[in-house]
Amino acid sequence: MIAYCTYCSAEKDHSEFPLSAINRYKSSRITAVYTSANAASVKFVILSGKYGVIDAQHKIDYYDHLLLPSEVEKHVELVASQLKEMGITKLVFYAVSVLADPNIRPYIDCIKLGAAKNGTAIEVKEIS
Repeated sequence: MIAYCTYCSAEKDHSEFPLSAINRYKSSRITAVYTSANAASVKFVILSGKYGVIDAQHKIDYYDHLLLPSEVEKHVELVASQLKEMGITKLVFYAVSVLADPNIRPYIDCIKLGAAKNGTAIEVKEIS
């Protein structure tokens, strides 16, 4: 199965109740990739620094966590197992340039390593 993916966002709905990931994260990037996935009739998932790879409808609590380089190795294990469990064989990962936002480097490293560990094909597409 092919899936489109992007990373979470710092901007979130602060509701104290669990919300679907697509409603928790407040990002035009996430909305754009979600819309593209729906138009292409492919699965859409989000890479969370806390929860790993999650479906857009997966309910999550509010959190504030930026994935750090020191956490990537451990997070890769979770990501690889989630990709396998979801049956994702090809992942198209959308991200802004690390020059534009150096904080996303751990997310890119994590998804690439997780996909490699699981044998999932991955294509990283830079978006503005």
